[in-house]
Amino acid sequence: MKRATGRGPFRHRDFRLLVGGQLTSNIGDAFYAVALPWYVLSAHGGAVLLGTVLAAYGVPRTVLLVLGGHASDRWRPWTVMMGSDAARALAVAALSAAVLTGPPRPIVLVPIAVVIGAGEGIFLPGSMSVIPALLPAEELQAGNGLSTGLSQLSTLIGPAIGGTVVALAGPGPAFAADAATFVASVLSLAGIRAAQRARHVAAPASGTAGHPDVAGEADMAAHADSAAKASTLWQLARSEAVLQVIFVVILAANLGSGGMAEVALPALAHGPFRAGAAGYGGLLAALGAGSIVGALCAGRATRFSRPAVVGSAIFLAEGAFISV
Repeated sequence: MKRATGRGPFRHRDFRLLVGGQLTSNIGDAFYAVALPWYVLSAHGGAVLLGTVLAAYGVPRTVLLVLGGHASDRWRPWTVMMGSDAARALAVAALSAAVLTGPPRPIVLVPIAVVIGAGEGIFLPGSMSVIPALLPAEELQAGNGLSTGLSQLSTLIGPAIGGTVVALAGPGPAFAADAATFVASVLSLAGIRAAQRARHVAAPASGTAGHPDVAGEADMAAHADSAAKASTLWQLARSEAVLQVIFVVILAANLGSGGMAEVALPALAHGPFRAGAAGYGGLLAALGAGSIVGALCAGRATRFSRPAVVGSAIFLAEGAFISV
């Protein structure tokens, strides 16, 4: 059996299209992450308006995750991802146009944030399931590793470039660049869909592609399996007190860190720190670098006998650094 190498997944055109489009889109997301708070705060919108806009983004994002999973099962992940990215491209383009109309207004920003958040909620489940559909089993681990590595790379270089763009040209062009990266992702996903349809048409008549009834039965089985897994997960969460505590801790940590990173940090950078847009982009890039270092250290660390204690100690240390 031929052993897969780290470069093996790049032999597959569909995988190259996927990672290329998603890397471009992730860098565009970093532009948005710098431009949005800078647009709101620079135009005297205030931290309250920024928090409101972020909440309008976060709530539909969370609510529609389940719908995104069902949609990916029904219409294939690349199709759902493409539709989501197209909607977000239009929404971010509208945000770029809104910058030209004057200061930030809730009546404009909140609906746009809802569309962007809903789009990401629908997009995420498909993005987690698309790679297994594009690679053979022996190259799946390498493909996931490459995709994750490139995603982490975007958190390092994206904010630095985005901060520079905002500093030199303002938030409007940064939003326009983000919209363009969504278009690039749509084109890459359209290429994947076209290739998959071509393979489906070219499949032998004896396969499921030539027998709609068999294909339909396979889809029904997949839906039943997905529902069974969801039911099992829900039952496990209800019966295990430890899991309930973990969920509460993760929820509290995400609420706290989200407010810190997305509202407090840009407010400090814009106000007391006077870091400028480029400086704020540098802070986000530093957070991305820390995430990469942490992931590498975790991957090389030996197995801990009490991982919960180690994780709690890390959280406490992180809280101490944030409070300073």
